[in-house]
Amino acid sequence: MVLINKAINEVTVKLVYYGPGLCGKTTNLEKIYGNPKLENKGKMISMSTETDRTLFFDFMPMELGTIAGQKVRVQLYTVPGQVFYDATRKLVLRGADGVVFVADSQASMRESNLDSLENLKTNLRINRIDPDKVALVFQYNKRDLPNVDTVEDMNAYLNPGNAPAVEASAITGAGVTATLRAAVAKILDNLKSHVDTTLYDEPELAAPDMKAKSGVTSSSAGTPKLSMKTTGAAPEQPEEDPFGAVAVIEETSENPFEIAAAEIHDPDAERGELEALLASATGLVRTLESALEAARRHEAEIRARLS
Repeated sequence: MVLINKAINEVTVKLVYYGPGLCGKTTNLEKIYGNPKLENKGKMISMSTETDRTLFFDFMPMELGTIAGQKVRVQLYTVPGQVFYDATRKLVLRGADGVVFVADSQASMRESNLDSLENLKTNLRINRIDPDKVALVFQYNKRDLPNVDTVEDMNAYLNPGNAPAVEASAITGAGVTATLRAAVAKILDNLKSHVDTTLYDEPELAAPDMKAKSGVTSSSAGTPKLSMKTTGAAPEQPEEDPFGAVAVIEETSENPFEIAAAEIHDPDAERGELEALLASATGLVRTLESALEAARRHEAEIRARLS
């Protein structure tokens, strides 16, 4: 959901990287964050357990320039790929304006990709977001590995609707910038066209059950990440301006945010939305704390069994 702050003349959009475990979501954000040509970036927040498993998400706000006289801030999130953390994925998707689905190109990962994509569509609907209207971009990652499916095969089983698709090798940085550009451009197209992605017939997102697992199969869980630490080594691919293709947008007489701005300008509506955002943030913090406590108990049980 686009947030418009008239006081500082700023628009905030939310982009979520989704996909099965170990598909390269975190690597994408690390490469973007480490790009020296990307300025005005906030801190990357990483949350993990003591066993170095990716538990929650990475967060990074970025400035994008101006559109119709308003600054655009992009917030990037990843979601955990492991099956156990489906409740967290639901919460991270709340209010998303766009999604990058990171697919593992290896032929052996076809089932995991399909399970995760179906899980994405389910969780979007739970968040009252239309999977057919949200800005969606596919990234076919790990193209540097052997035994990968062809782009045609991946389009056939993942992307019959012909959404934008980018070949990538996130570990080297290839395709990372192109994916981000495509996703941001898709979000901005939706905004300019006033595309309403809300599913009004769906109920509001209920409080998550942190004990419940998702409906996807265990094959989509992936293997626990061994480390999330950034080495600081320079990427093998030359650095590009992440928004070189989308930062300069032709100004028109039509304000793409005119409708939303009018609604936000209502003080009562703005207060109600802020209260809803506060409640959402509070619920997310409590959810994360509960999940972290459960993970620590699980770790203690394993250590006890090993001793």
